Amino acid sequence: MIYEAINQFVKTAKTSRSSVYRFYKKNDGLWEETKMKSNKRLIPTTHAKYFDNELLFDELQTATLENKSLKRLIDCLADNDTIPATFWNLNWSFFFTIAYRTERNKKSCFRLMTAMFEEVDTKYGDSTDLRIFFTTEPFTNRKGYHNHFVIYVENKQLQSQIVQDIEKFFEFDRVDFSVYDRYKAGLFYMSKNGLENEDWYYDSNIDIKA
Repeated sequence: MIYEAINQFVKTAKTSRSSVYRFYKKNDGLWEETKMKSNKRLIPTTHAKYFDNELLFDELQTATLENKSLKRLIDCLADNDTIPATFWNLNWSFFFTIAYRTERNKKSCFRLMTAMFEEVDTKYGDSTDLRIFFTTEPFTNRKGYHNHFVIYVENKQLQSQIVQDIEKFFEFDRVDFSVYDRYKAGLFYMSKNGLENEDWYYDSNIDIKA
C-alpha cells in the first residue's frame, strides 16, 4: 500500500485538510488504515477515491449491478435442473464478448462462433480439453447481434495463445474478455432471455460431466 503525508494527500484528493479530518472522524475504520511515521500522519493513496463523488457514484453503480447479478445467481442455482445451472458447475477459463463491426443476424453470428471454435479445436484439440458455451443477443443501441461466450481451456500453457487466436479470428470486431469469475453470474446473464435455436450453442471435445 502506498502512503502520502497529509499535505500531499490533499493535493491528490483535491480536498482540504479540514475535510480530510472530518471524514476520518466519521469513519474510524478507515482512520485505522492510516499510520504514523516520523511524527507524520500518512494516508493510503487509495483513500483519495472517497473524496471523488463521481468515482464513488460509479462504484455504487457497479456494486448495485453486482448485487443484482448475485441475486440472479442465487435464484438460478436454486433450481439445479436447468442448463445454466449445469454449465455453472463446469470449469471455465474466460468470458468473452464479441461486438461485430458490421450488422449481423443470428445465423451469421452462429456460423462465426462455431467456425471459431472449430478452428481452435482443430489446432489445439489434441493438446487440451476444450468446451464453449455461447449466446447470441441483439444490440440495444443499433441493429444486429453480438455474442457472449465462455470457453474452457484445460491446458493453462495454451490459454494465452488461444486467447490471441480468438482475438485474431475477430480482428475486425471489438473483442472484450476477462478471466472467468463464476461468482459474477455471467452464465445466467447470458441465458437471461432463454435458450432457443441459434440463440445459444454448446460444444466440447470432452464429456459434459468432466
